[in-house]
Amino acid sequence: MSNDHAASRSHGLGLGALFATSIGVIVAQLGMVTLMQGVGIAGWGFVAALFVAFAVALTNAMAYAEMALMMPGARSLSSYAEAAVGNFPAILLVFAGYVTPAIFGLPVELILADQILRDALPLGLPQGFWSVAIVVVFAGLNVLGADVFARVQTTLSFVVLLFLLVTGLFAVSGHAAAPAAGAGWAGMGKDAMVLGVVALAFWVFVGSEFVTPLVPDARNPRRDLPRAMLGSLTVLFMVQLVFAIGAAAVIPREVLAASPTPHMDYALATFGAWFKIPFAVLALLASASLLNSVLAAVPRMLQGMAEDGQVFPIFKHVHSRFGTPVAAIVFVACLPLLGLLWSGGDPSAILPLTIAASVAWLLAYVVAQVSLMVLRRRSPLAERPFRMPLFPLLPVLTIAAMLFIVSQSSPAPELTAQIVTYTGVVLVLFSVVGALWVKLIMKRGLFEPVVPAELDAPR
Repeated sequence: MSNDHAASRSHGLGLGALFATSIGVIVAQLGMVTLMQGVGIAGWGFVAALFVAFAVALTNAMAYAEMALMMPGARSLSSYAEAAVGNFPAILLVFAGYVTPAIFGLPVELILADQILRDALPLGLPQGFWSVAIVVVFAGLNVLGADVFARVQTTLSFVVLLFLLVTGLFAVSGHAAAPAAGAGWAGMGKDAMVLGVVALAFWVFVGSEFVTPLVPDARNPRRDLPRAMLGSLTVLFMVQLVFAIGAAAVIPREVLAASPTPHMDYALATFGAWFKIPFAVLALLASASLLNSVLAAVPRMLQGMAEDGQVFPIFKHVHSRFGTPVAAIVFVACLPLLGLLWSGGDPSAILPLTIAASVAWLLAYVVAQVSLMVLRRRSPLAERPFRMPLFPLLPVLTIAAMLFIVSQSSPAPELTAQIVTYTGVVLVLFSVVGALWVKLIMKRGLFEPVVPAELDAPR
């Protein structure tokens, strides 16, 4: 190792920074609403679903940690699938796991932000005004390279995490300021379900792999990356579990299931009416942080894919002054607006949009698990500082579990058509375009791997 490289590593990112990055995409309004609606729909069954989703999330984190440390020079999350199963699955992994959720997941954040702002500032503005304004502002900031919110991402992530924990503890302890009539755990066992809400529960844990591109900047990635990913998921599980159980103690299940902003109802019931403005600020900052993180990360994934010839060359275009991938940023910024237009900005669309985004992410994780299994077989001599245990049993069980969760993802028959339409139309479109691109433009086989030199022999 050169002296310069050693010096850069000595001043690199430590465990705390990697941990914060691993939870930074997860702690947002959408996760709060997911928990509240899950408790409202399924009662104690949702708590069981959280355990299942947590176990699946851990195995996915193990897969990404192993592949990231095998391929520390990977430029994008698509690199793992590209090396294992070819360009088409690599393209599908990014578009299913990161572009499709931007169409479905981010609109939920924008709907919630719009609802809260219109409630806090009754200016008579049309529905959706604040949603569009927020996207335009943060797209502009990312083009300028002024990642103001990215600089406080660590602090903000821990503040939101602390809010979830304190709120849950207050509610569970019986010290809530104004619990609603009819609240309590007595009704948690009625009409409980597990399988129909696991996909909803899984949304609480997606995104920890956003930390893996930071391997080159980490001080001790071999030690700290697995600890950060698995540790963050464990902490999140415990905090979210307390937050979810506390919700049922202060808000009736039917209100949690039906309210467009159940997390706000929960916070006000726990701390009192005075907390409305602090909560609104906290919730909006969480949404802004998520949007900013996506606009910073996903366009750079597309830029790397464009440089590898996997997407349109225009995504390689960078701003002449700021060096930011301006074309990719504009494209990603348009995705949540497309989702808003598709859903009509209707708060009642929050649940099916969330499940559709979760299903897309689950399918991307299936590709990641398959990639891990292929790389184990194809490159048995490659150095693996971290190895998923119980191989191949654990990844096989994980794939089977995720496919089963996808098949059972609708918690109610009336939502099935919406979920299938949202997910199916977009994934079929991306699959067709991706397949044609690989065959006609890249002129390669759909499943022809591109193996980097670092996997040819042990390092």
